[in-house]
Amino acid sequence: MSLRGKTIIGIASIEAVLLISLIMTAVTFLSQSVNNDLVKHASTTATLFSTTTKDAVLSYDLASLDDFVLEALKNPGIVYARVISSTEGVLSQNGAKDALMRVFEADQHMEDVTDGIFDTYANIIEGNNIYGRVEIGISTVHAHRSISKIKQWTTSIAIIEMILVALFSYALGHYLTRQLKTLRIGAKRISHSVISGDFSNTHIPIKTNDELGEVTHAFNQMVETLKAECIRVKNYQEELENLNQTLEKRVAARTQLLESKNEQLSLINFELKSAQQQLVQAEKMASLGQLAAGVAHEINNPIGFVNSNLASLADYADVYIRLTKLINDWHKSDEDTERQNIEIKIKGMLDDENIQFMQEDTLALIQESSEGLTRVKDIVSGLKQFSRADSQERQIFNINDCVNTTLTMVSNELKYHCEVVTKLQDVPQVDINVGKICQVLTNLLINAGQAISQNGVITIETYSHDQFVYLTVCDTGDGIPAADIKRLFDPFFTTKPEGQGTGLGLAISFGIAQEHDGDLTVKSEVTQGSCFTLSLPAVQQETESLNTTVNTI
Repeated sequence: MSLRGKTIIGIASIEAVLLISLIMTAVTFLSQSVNNDLVKHASTTATLFSTTTKDAVLSYDLASLDDFVLEALKNPGIVYARVISSTEGVLSQNGAKDALMRVFEADQHMEDVTDGIFDTYANIIEGNNIYGRVEIGISTVHAHRSISKIKQWTTSIAIIEMILVALFSYALGHYLTRQLKTLRIGAKRISHSVISGDFSNTHIPIKTNDELGEVTHAFNQMVETLKAECIRVKNYQEELENLNQTLEKRVAARTQLLESKNEQLSLINFELKSAQQQLVQAEKMASLGQLAAGVAHEINNPIGFVNSNLASLADYADVYIRLTKLINDWHKSDEDTERQNIEIKIKGMLDDENIQFMQEDTLALIQESSEGLTRVKDIVSGLKQFSRADSQERQIFNINDCVNTTLTMVSNELKYHCEVVTKLQDVPQVDINVGKICQVLTNLLINAGQAISQNGVITIETYSHDQFVYLTVCDTGDGIPAADIKRLFDPFFTTKPEGQGTGLGLAISFGIAQEHDGDLTVKSEVTQGSCFTLSLPAVQQETESLNTTVNTI
């Protein structure tokens, strides 16, 4: 739909709504006025008629009442009249028979009228006594005719006004669309001019001084701006074409340079990773060197008494073999003399050897040997876990098992001058590289042991909080000065005497903690001891109550 049509329809719609509202208001108001006039006229007529007939009713003058009724019917609009006594009933009536025959019902408003007659009455009162009443009916034809004429006049006026508004809307729409059509043609010319670069025929003449004239002036300014922009874009395009001619060479040279740098970075990264692995391996070997004597002692002790037990069991086995051979010879012999000789030998062997002691000692020797071999197995298992620290494999593991495994390896280093107390709670599992975490624990325990001169206590505790599992290693050693704590995790920084430490243990442990999305922190006071805390994210949140087991080594 065109703008002209929208303008005409819009203005006409608004005018129609206003006129309809005005017509409805006017018709309603005039209808109420006509209704009020009719009600007032009927009430006045009935009151006047009751006053006129009062004396005749009181004197029971029927002839006068008939005359009054006929006289009342001469008034225009009165359809019937009736005079009724309170005691005698109808005294006189005249008018339309149909109206007189029906049951009288007084009307309050013209809307209540259904038969074209407005029924009303007035009481005949004398000295506050009602002696009867008069009933009259007034035709509503004249009132309805007046209302119809009002509606016809208002409708005619509304139609004429609508026609005038439509003509005005058409003229206004024609004026506006003519100016806008000129702008639309100019806009189409601009689209062609932007492509061709020729803006000579795009200006629009200004013919008015109103808002449309201002829009036309702004349009011409926009044309000038676009013209200047097109010239600038054209210059930029020429510059870009010149740059594109050398761009490929520059890109090729830059690409070659970047590839060279990337190769250098890859080589440096490989060397850094190799150096890091070597440092980790060196620190692991250093830790193994510190543990070597103790581990060897821990393995030699059970192996020594296992060898001794095996020698004793070999002697017991020789006795049982000789005794079993004599018993077999006795069963195979059929001669009584030979059997008696064998029985003498068996008795002599039973007297010489303490068979009951051998039986009891055999079970004890086997149990001791089994416990010793289990101890060796645990130590070897711990060493295997520790040796896997250079692997990148992770697994779901219980941190408490790492503590027990590490204590198996380092207990010989600690048990002679430290008391190790473990408080291992029921904690969620963690996703870790078991070898690397064992390396961290080994380093922390060895450091704690070295920090204690004699008769100290090392406390190992595990617990969980807020989706993290925590492991603390606390000692009652000499503590760390506050000035050294800030540098404690720096590579090659050590507080130990020269030759006793590489300065890499805590730095590597800190890196392993961060590699597992965890953290390693320390709190220490001089002469009070130190407490290292390793935090690792839990795999799942346990809702069961914590069961704490306290063990003393």
